[in-house]
Amino acid sequence: MTIITKFEKKCSVCGRTSLQPVLGSTNTWGYPDIDLRPPEMQRSTIDIWLVECPHCGYVASNIENELEVPADILKTDEYLTCEGKNFKSKLSERFYKHYLISKAENNHDSEFLSLLHCAWTCDDNDDKLAVEIRKMALKSMYKIEPQEDDEKNALKLIEADLLRRSLQFDEVIRKFKDVILEDKTQNDIISFQIELSMNKDSACHTVEEVVKK
Repeated sequence: MTIITKFEKKCSVCGRTSLQPVLGSTNTWGYPDIDLRPPEMQRSTIDIWLVECPHCGYVASNIENELEVPADILKTDEYLTCEGKNFKSKLSERFYKHYLISKAENNHDSEFLSLLHCAWTCDDNDDKLAVEIRKMALKSMYKIEPQEDDEKNALKLIEADLLRRSLQFDEVIRKFKDVILEDKTQNDIISFQIELSMNKDSACHTVEEVVKK
């Protein structure tokens, strides 16, 4: 089960307090998506992966964490308007604002994850922006320099899905047709991505579809 509690948190930017949700525990049941988005119940906790100070607009996993760039970024038009992107949910805006902060901080991992999660939030109500954000996520992902094989393979799986779901079907086939991974399930996911791309399928799919083929 998922347990969420609320605590008074003091914003490290403006010094004011607000009541913020904190995830106590959660669980997963079933299979993740093939871009590694977790299944329920963890999936539904996405709305508290980041929080926002209602006073100054600072977005972070915990607003008590220090902002590592000048606070003026929170007052820029780019930040306040999400660079003019007309998101249909406040959650999408929150992840995009965190992307802008992470980019300013030169934190490539956080920059990429913020965009990936932003794309997930766009899937249900804004297909056009979901495609655009996935293309941005790809550019951010290419800045990451993974050291461990597990991370390298995870990024390969996510890359294939980002390309396919941003309608770059030919690129999926070109980049991954000769890729062989040691893990059977991961290798089967890559083969599945190629098959989907050949069929011009840009929909969401789960690992369950792969293992039960």
